[in-house]
Amino acid sequence: MDNGIILLKKLISIPSETGNEKVICNFVYSLLKKEGFLVQKISVGNRFNVIAKIGKPKVFLQAHLDTVPPFIKFSQDEKFIYGRGACDTKGSAAAMITASLELAKSGVKDFGLIFTVGEEVDFTGVKKLSKYNFPFVIVGEPTSLKAVNAHFGILVFKITAKGKAAHSSLPEKGINAIQLLLETLNRVNKIKIFPESILTLAKIEGGIADNIIPETASALYSMRISPNDKKDYIKEFKSALSKYTKVEQILNVSSVNNKIPSELSFFKVGEMLKGSTELAFFKNGVILGPGDIKFAHSQDEKIEKKELKEAVRIYSKIVENFIGSNLAT
Repeated sequence: MDNGIILLKKLISIPSETGNEKVICNFVYSLLKKEGFLVQKISVGNRFNVIAKIGKPKVFLQAHLDTVPPFIKFSQDEKFIYGRGACDTKGSAAAMITASLELAKSGVKDFGLIFTVGEEVDFTGVKKLSKYNFPFVIVGEPTSLKAVNAHFGILVFKITAKGKAAHSSLPEKGINAIQLLLETLNRVNKIKIFPESILTLAKIEGGIADNIIPETASALYSMRISPNDKKDYIKEFKSALSKYTKVEQILNVSSVNNKIPSELSFFKVGEMLKGSTELAFFKNGVILGPGDIKFAHSQDEKIEKKELKEAVRIYSKIVENFIGSNLAT
């Protein structure tokens, strides 16, 4: 059986939903250390990121090890490998590790690997790497092996209204937080959004019972922001508030629009992603990995075997191209 498939089977067979990545992190850490890489653990709560390198890296291959729930066990047929993380992103991780082990055995050096946790929820793992100056990073996400150099940012924010509770038979004694919230949301709806960007009202909460004037209410928004959009939306949303409402930023990941370097000129360029990735936290890099994004997070998550094998070849070529380059480190 192909080495990439063998490794992917092992990775898929280790449950690693966000927050529960310690076992898979230890597996990857031990494997790379055993094979002669200089390996480092970066603590992230009860689990850790893994950084491995040989020599002085000019390029890093990177993927996250956490998955969304639920766990789906490994299976395969003649054409596909199935299971949670098959394409998002244990397929990338397996291909990167397989390529790296082959390169190391051939005496190739000056490259590294990064494996992170927490990507599927809040990017906790990659945020812990902000002090590191990585020269160039290939971020493994399912792009059908096309180089993607741009993606939308994401802004998640919560608007909360504070009123005063009272019995519903005595409305004059209370202040209705839901009504206050709706008035603010009507003003938010009038804010002009850049045509390429997307604003979604994702969740509303408020009230306790039919006989109580609601004291609090809140609305959760999710916004996908185009790299071409330069508006300060938190400032815009603050302008819609009243003295009874406030806005809280939950998540803010910047958009990306990087140049594709000559070392990757042999790739087809994929479409800009409307989702956010860990590339936003690295200064230089592109997104590139095996698998089709439409299968990510699904009950039928899968990756094509021949594409996984091709990913091993491509990651090897990327490393060789960068090692032979004059890219500043």
